[in-house]
Amino acid sequence: MAANAQLVFQNPDTIDNPVEMIVVGCSLGIADGFATALRNQGQAAHLNTAESLEDLEELLAGMRCRLAVINADAGGIPTEQAIGRIRAANTAASILLISARPKRQRQLAIEQGLQDLIDIEDTEHLALALRREHRTQMLRSETRRLRRQLEEAEERSNLLVQSSRDAIAYIHEGMYLNTNQAYLDMFGYESPDELDSLPIMDMIDAESRGSFKAALRKISEDGKYAEEFRCVASDDQRFNARMEFSPASIDGERCTQVMIRDQSQNLALQKRIEELTSKDSQTGFFNRQAFMERLEALVGSSAPSEKGYALVQISIANFPDMREACGFGCAEQMLTEVASVLASTVTRAHTIARFGDHDFIILCDDEEPALEVAERCLHNLRGHAFESISDSPVKPIYSIGVTRTDKGVEISAHELINRSCRATGIARSEGDNRVVFYSEQIPSDTTHLAEADAAVVAEIDNALANDGFRLKYQPIVSLQGDTRENYSVYLRLLDEKGNEIVPEVFLSPARDANRLAEIDRWVVRNAIRELASQRRDGKKIVFHIIISRSAIEDDSMLLWICDCLREFRAKGSWLVFQFRENDLRQALQPAKELIEGLRKINCRIAVSNYSGDDNSDSLLQHLEVEIIKLSPEFMRDLSTNAGQQERMNAVSRKLQEAGYKTIASNVEDAGSLAILWNIAVNYIQGYFLQEPSSTITFDDDT
Repeated sequence: MAANAQLVFQNPDTIDNPVEMIVVGCSLGIADGFATALRNQGQAAHLNTAESLEDLEELLAGMRCRLAVINADAGGIPTEQAIGRIRAANTAASILLISARPKRQRQLAIEQGLQDLIDIEDTEHLALALRREHRTQMLRSETRRLRRQLEEAEERSNLLVQSSRDAIAYIHEGMYLNTNQAYLDMFGYESPDELDSLPIMDMIDAESRGSFKAALRKISEDGKYAEEFRCVASDDQRFNARMEFSPASIDGERCTQVMIRDQSQNLALQKRIEELTSKDSQTGFFNRQAFMERLEALVGSSAPSEKGYALVQISIANFPDMREACGFGCAEQMLTEVASVLASTVTRAHTIARFGDHDFIILCDDEEPALEVAERCLHNLRGHAFESISDSPVKPIYSIGVTRTDKGVEISAHELINRSCRATGIARSEGDNRVVFYSEQIPSDTTHLAEADAAVVAEIDNALANDGFRLKYQPIVSLQGDTRENYSVYLRLLDEKGNEIVPEVFLSPARDANRLAEIDRWVVRNAIRELASQRRDGKKIVFHIIISRSAIEDDSMLLWICDCLREFRAKGSWLVFQFRENDLRQALQPAKELIEGLRKINCRIAVSNYSGDDNSDSLLQHLEVEIIKLSPEFMRDLSTNAGQQERMNAVSRKLQEAGYKTIASNVEDAGSLAILWNIAVNYIQGYFLQEPSSTITFDDDT
């Protein structure tokens, strides 16, 4: 507020603050000359004139006079009467007296306490005086407003002090000026009157008085200060209290505020907060974040664990179908029943958590065989008569994955989760109500693959377990002034010799072996970790991360992304998630749900391989998307084909008019680059600009 006021008064001579003045005893022509002089000095002015006492009274009845100019030479209006009428209307009005012979009016001006006496011919001087008094009136008005605000703030502060749970007192030179009821209650007094003439030092135990005096001296030197002292109540009981001191004032008198914070509810409140932040409100189980923290504490240390642990992941495989068949409320109630069955089944597990929308996970130790826990859970769930879905035509189907650590073998919490998710996925693919144990050998879901593909999957599994992938970064260059550094994130698989294997080689076997969602989780986590590191270094980097169809259909992907953002203290606004157009068509409903969740955490969404046909436009109508990456087909013969240039220009303009940003990909030659400078696209990307690199750099001299 003070800053705004300063801006106003540094330059009050503006059209927003015109001078409102009454000129008494001058003709309109002369008075208008005064207003003109003001305007010539850059000050707007509103003029009112009165050539008789009747005119003056009429003006005063209709407006508040703050600034008046009286002509002492006007014979028809007695000067003293005009001054009296104006003062009667507003005692704080500024009055300037003008005269052709100002020396003769000097005594009158002094006796009446006028603001100035000016020669009527010196209009520039009069304009300066009017501006000065106008500024004075504005300052007075602002002062009155600030004084009212101060009084209201003090009143609110007093009310807050009196109603505060914290014990608060105000002291001056060791004596009490004011206290609230909490302070009286703490020291066992009933009324503030009992503290009259009682020094605060009498309420401090002898062993603490030296340090208390030193604290009072520190307040005067350093301002705020806090320390714990031994206090004495009215019944001579001793107790420890941490006092916080800060400078204050009461009725303009400087004093010291003493505050003793109420700690009575802190432990209960802290416990409640921990419960709310670590438990799932629907089931009462640990939530995903709390479970991951516990798992990392047990198996995430650098040293191999001397104790083995196992995970049992239970997924309701057909939950989306059940929700559609019986409704949202019925399906949610069914989840509560599932949680009740699991809670009564698992008695010796370390931790049970709700790990996803319809996934649960159990952490077991060596003493309880995990496969037995899994089979027991499946048996009890299948045997339970769910009241919530008794009339539903769709019955729940369960997929359960089991994995474990080995004593003395180092493994990360994330890799253990990856294995349980993989085992659960295999159980889902093998049929209804299956339990699958993760094996270190090539899992059973590669038996249908050719030998070469199975070997690639083995390398993928090794890379997932031992960080055998590498990220590559290719710049996405803005043609329209985006100051952020955009990079598309790509993946390479390292073989045993450290050679890079391109995605065209390993993605197809990974898809056939149900590894794509797992690979996506690796990419997301490591990309966010790198992005957070770059952002801490002050770089405005945005990563574009490709999401596969398998990840779209993995209903735990959104939670995984949230976990990674939280783990590395990153923001969703730093990420663009990219979906292929064909994948969106084949998995539209789960894609809509994932996109909706990503937008809630401020991530942006891109669609790649946009073909520009009617089907593409129809697809966009179902999705909330910000960025469109055009299909590489648009770049075919772009530098030599005028029709292709017109087509790309038209499609890009159409998308931009609809509110989308566009990216031209696969820029491979100088001719295409030259054309793109003149075509309405927002970004360009391709090998001609820079090929994917292991480091986040861009040579803008390309």
